[in-house]
Amino acid sequence: MDYTLEKKSVPVREAVFDGCLEQPIDLDFTLPDYCPGIEKILKCTVTPKIHSKSLNGDRLTIDGAASVCVLYIDEEKRCVRSCEHSVPYSGSLNVRCDCSDAVVLAFAKPDYVNCRAISPRRLDIHGAFSLCARVEAIVDKETAVSCREDDVQLKLNQDVCSRLCALSQQQFTVNEELEPSQGSPAVRTILKSSVRVKSGECRIAGDKAMVKGELTVRVLYIADNEIAETAVMEFSVPVGQVLDTPGIENDAKTDYRLQLLSCDVRLKEDGAGDKGAAIAVEARLCAYIAAYCDEKISYVSDAFSTECELEGEYSPLQIARLSDICRETCITKSSAELETNGISKVIDIWGESCTAESGFDNDTAIVKGKLCVCILALDNDSTPFYTERSVDYICPLKLGETYGGDLMLDAFSSAESVSYRISSGNTIDLRCEIMVEARAFCAKTVRVLTLAHGDDEHKKAQSDCAMTLYYAHKGESVWDISRSYSARPDDIMRENEIADDALDSDIMLLIPGI
Repeated sequence: MDYTLEKKSVPVREAVFDGCLEQPIDLDFTLPDYCPGIEKILKCTVTPKIHSKSLNGDRLTIDGAASVCVLYIDEEKRCVRSCEHSVPYSGSLNVRCDCSDAVVLAFAKPDYVNCRAISPRRLDIHGAFSLCARVEAIVDKETAVSCREDDVQLKLNQDVCSRLCALSQQQFTVNEELEPSQGSPAVRTILKSSVRVKSGECRIAGDKAMVKGELTVRVLYIADNEIAETAVMEFSVPVGQVLDTPGIENDAKTDYRLQLLSCDVRLKEDGAGDKGAAIAVEARLCAYIAAYCDEKISYVSDAFSTECELEGEYSPLQIARLSDICRETCITKSSAELETNGISKVIDIWGESCTAESGFDNDTAIVKGKLCVCILALDNDSTPFYTERSVDYICPLKLGETYGGDLMLDAFSSAESVSYRISSGNTIDLRCEIMVEARAFCAKTVRVLTLAHGDDEHKKAQSDCAMTLYYAHKGESVWDISRSYSARPDDIMRENEIADDALDSDIMLLIPGI
């Protein structure tokens, strides 16, 4: 016969999908008429941008465009020039998710790009980028907590997990017009631009959450002056977004972030259609928040019947408790010796492609990886050159309280800034600031009873003894002893005045007969 189990739902955060899809890029590209011809290619980059994402059933569709930017030395003036081409894309992933309230975290990352000049005006470009998505949802996991039949004995465990009490995200757009600072040369042509976002703080008020941060816009450009020098400007723009977060609590631990989906940086046109001095920035961002509250849960990990053989069905349940959410800036220093006839000027230096690997040393989380430092400079002959150097970093993160089980760490990093000093003719000393964000969980997987079936044809023999004497050793479990004798654990503990399941000393037990 099937026993009737009383069950309770436990809401847990679950990543129902986490994967990537590669998107190829194959271009045979001719320079526009306004771009001078190519003498030498310095750098080619692919910047994938996400314009929209939609989850319909089990299908996630991500649309956007990949911007291909080529920095090169022109044929005529031997100065740095650029050309840019946009390639639209649409990718589809099977996420195997039937959750109506799922939150999609999507991002695009460049993988590789190869670029060669077939002629001074024609480029052959091959590469790829990845569309990556993580779909998170609040999933109800049912666990048994009691049974209606009196002969069934249940081993009821209690634990603490971090319940996901709120999960929300919101896309928004930032439009800014940025004026060059006083004393900076005016902009004639933008060669390259980069935009990054840094998460700042999160404030909770009622069922609303305000996520704040900062947008940093960096522009490499040709100045509108007689010498047409190459210069760099950097701007900081505060950003923020209010999210609806029903169910959030003031004392909840919040994992929040601002994610840059796409951006467009261009010279602003004035009323007459001419290019003005201001720089127009349109950035599409996504604000995300997950709030966790500690909650006691109960679950049945084992069962037996005092009357017949019992067959149970079990399923795994991961119990995770949030230990800490860390945001740290680490600094690493390195020296780069460049293969050139000296350095007369550094035009621009920046970091990209920052990797992150995580591990643990006791209660200290270790995040390490590599940062690609990009250097655009002039040699002693005033000829532009470009090179890259890989810089190793290691960042220890001191965690808060840990709760046992396996420590899990989700970490990612990004370049905050790169500064430099020319120490000798062709050597640069680098100082890199790297932002590391990490979420640490203490997790363990337990088995929980889901179904119980009693075999009526195989009844257990009943003992003729009113009491059985059993010599128990320190560390033995009352539950295991009860199972062996088909006795009720509560009866043994009451008869022997025992409060805990685990015995703390050798003891003679009286086991009541059924």
